[in-house]
Amino acid sequence: MTKYNFSDSKCLILDVRSITQLIYMSSVFEDRIFHVNTILIWKGKASTLKLAEKFFTMPKNCYILDINIQDSKLMFNPKVISKIKKLCKKINNKYKYIELSSSFASGFYFELLKHYLGAKDESIIQFDDGLINELKEPNRYRAIKFIIYAIHGMFHFPSRYKLFSDIRFKKIYSSIKPNNIDAIDNKTVHDISHIVSKKISTISLKNISIINSRSAILMTTHSVESDRMTTPEYQKMIKNVFNKLKDNGVTDIYLSSHPAEKNSNNNFYRDLGMNLTFQYYPSELLVANKNITSFASPMNSTILLSHHLKLLDSIELIIAYIPNKSPYLKMVMKLISNILSKYPLTYYVL
Repeated sequence: MTKYNFSDSKCLILDVRSITQLIYMSSVFEDRIFHVNTILIWKGKASTLKLAEKFFTMPKNCYILDINIQDSKLMFNPKVISKIKKLCKKINNKYKYIELSSSFASGFYFELLKHYLGAKDESIIQFDDGLINELKEPNRYRAIKFIIYAIHGMFHFPSRYKLFSDIRFKKIYSSIKPNNIDAIDNKTVHDISHIVSKKISTISLKNISIINSRSAILMTTHSVESDRMTTPEYQKMIKNVFNKLKDNGVTDIYLSSHPAEKNSNNNFYRDLGMNLTFQYYPSELLVANKNITSFASPMNSTILLSHHLKLLDSIELIIAYIPNKSPYLKMVMKLISNILSKYPLTYYVL
């Protein structure tokens, strides 16, 4: 795969909400991510950006937008919309040609960003793990969204499915190449799983020290924050998962918190006996560590992505647990079962 062609005459915008997304983009852009004409828009907490500085040299131009970008929240929040608009105009007034790289090129926030930056369709570069396209997530309430978009001067009828299915955008960098993309004409889908895997392994080796060879990761969910489970229900589930790891001979268990999870359960995790040293590190960096031989994960994308990024070769035990109201459960379980059948490991579903 050829590397991304960067020109000094272009302003490159990196629209990022997590360290993992920055790993994807930096894998392709390499040293160009630090170019004077590169701008990082960080849609997360300042503390997470500070953690990212351990792994990368950040672009000199960086703006933090710690906002809720869910359509249902953002569409009716004029104060935040105004904040996005002002930032975009500040950038747009300085540069004539904008290239926008995003890990979620779909939804109201993205359309606002594209519109007020003046980014053309051909200048959009999409990054994603590609999993959501395997699941083909429908884009709901399209007619209502179209009306709201139009009110803001954006005349675009949302695509039937989210992300890569948008026919306007042709440049895609992904670790999974979903079959349904092939049906869309003129799409250029770059498989970057190899270089992303190499980047993850390099960062993990430099930044994560785990001594015990019988160590495990327990990855959490935001089930309480999303109102899918009560705190007692959630803690009971996590305790069962923790005990299952212990029953299988695991010694040290490291916590990997979901980015959307709050800190309200931290004392509970400590009391169980989990190690919180790498709590906010991307789970992929922990899985890549050679002394991690087991992990527990909610029934979600982690197992699938670890396969595509070739991180499962040293894993001996995987526990997939099922939180209440897990989306796409049957489809995800089928995908995971098919993949794990290729590995000589022990697999439990709780």
